[in-house]
Amino acid sequence: MQSYKSWRSYQKRLQKAEARKRLAGKSLWALLALASVCLVVWTVKVGLIPALWKRASQVTSECQGGISPSSTLSREQLKEIFDRETLLRAKGEVSFEWEGRPFTAEITLNNALQRYMSGRINQARSLMVGFVAVDPETGHVLSLVDMNKLDDNRDVCLRSRFPAASIFKIVAAAAAIDAKGISSGTKLAYNGRSHTLYKNQLTRKTNRYTHRLTLKDCFAKSVNPAFGKLGIFELKKELLESYAHRFGFNEVIDFELPVEVSRISVREDDYHWAEIACGFNRQTSISPLHGALLAATIVNDGKMVSPAVVDFVVDSEQNPVYASGTKVVRQVISPKTSEEMKELMGATISYGTARRAFRDHRRDRVLSKLHLGGKTGSIKNENDRLFYDWFVGFGEQKKGGKKLALAVLVVHGKLLRARAHEYARLALRYYFDHLG
Repeated sequence: MQSYKSWRSYQKRLQKAEARKRLAGKSLWALLALASVCLVVWTVKVGLIPALWKRASQVTSECQGGISPSSTLSREQLKEIFDRETLLRAKGEVSFEWEGRPFTAEITLNNALQRYMSGRINQARSLMVGFVAVDPETGHVLSLVDMNKLDDNRDVCLRSRFPAASIFKIVAAAAAIDAKGISSGTKLAYNGRSHTLYKNQLTRKTNRYTHRLTLKDCFAKSVNPAFGKLGIFELKKELLESYAHRFGFNEVIDFELPVEVSRISVREDDYHWAEIACGFNRQTSISPLHGALLAATIVNDGKMVSPAVVDFVVDSEQNPVYASGTKVVRQVISPKTSEEMKELMGATISYGTARRAFRDHRRDRVLSKLHLGGKTGSIKNENDRLFYDWFVGFGEQKKGGKKLALAVLVVHGKLLRARAHEYARLALRYYFDHLG
């Protein structure tokens, strides 16, 4: 009986399911027929066909003029449309007109971080400050703030006339690890003081006064002669040039605002190779925006992405005409090399040249939850009146995966004011403390 009843129930379920299918089919055909009748009536009433022909003609005409609601804007066109101050004052979005048409742009800036760093930097007593923060994975510029008391050109972050100094050691160390098989634990030998670069320090000779430190220690403490010898005996002209290019020197940075090209020139001179490798020269120049991209590349598994301050643009009908997307420029170094570089840059924070600003980071409520890394750099100008002070670095959540890369340039006069790594600490702490 149990079996019989089950079979009868099964047959009833099948019959009901079949009835539902027939009903659904009839309903679908009825809806399609009704929609067709409505479409025909509406087409005749409003003159849809003539309107479509008219719209097609407009689009063709607008495309010939350079833009249409369905076409795309290029970054080169955005450079003509936007000025720097308009974008940096924006709080989320900017409305503008281009060739007589209205558009709206969504800006990538983090308003809270932008406001916080503006307040700090506008109170600075230094001669010049430039601060840039980017999302390493997307390239979105989250903050861009500067202050300039030296000349009438307020823009600091996008100018590249500042000596790179020791932050070029990021490029040299990455090249040594990536191309020469050197590791963070490889011992480097040098004689003399760590901050000088005399020719008698750049030989292979060793004696009882020779210092032997790992690459990680030399990087953290910014030891010039050790990096000078890397330049002469390991990297030489070819690798210095090729890795500088990989990291974006001597090439235009694709951005919605004009950025000066960071410059490097390597001569056929081994002492010059030493100067380049350790940053002991004033000719290798870089912008703060580019400095932030160096740090972003390290913390982004060795991939460099194009920066963007405009996320997307839509026309008055909400049609997209521009989207920055995530544009990978190139794989600069291998993921394995980037992990070693993160270790080197972490040592700069823990016991290297940035240890003072970050001395209590392991006990700090916010910073203790981050992997931190950085590189400092400093050099005076030719008449010793200006002191260029750099920090480029990153913070990465130990749990959660959020990252921030940044660069800070401070130009001091006779007196040293707030240092670059102090601004970096403030920014990192504020950003990760206020993540939604």
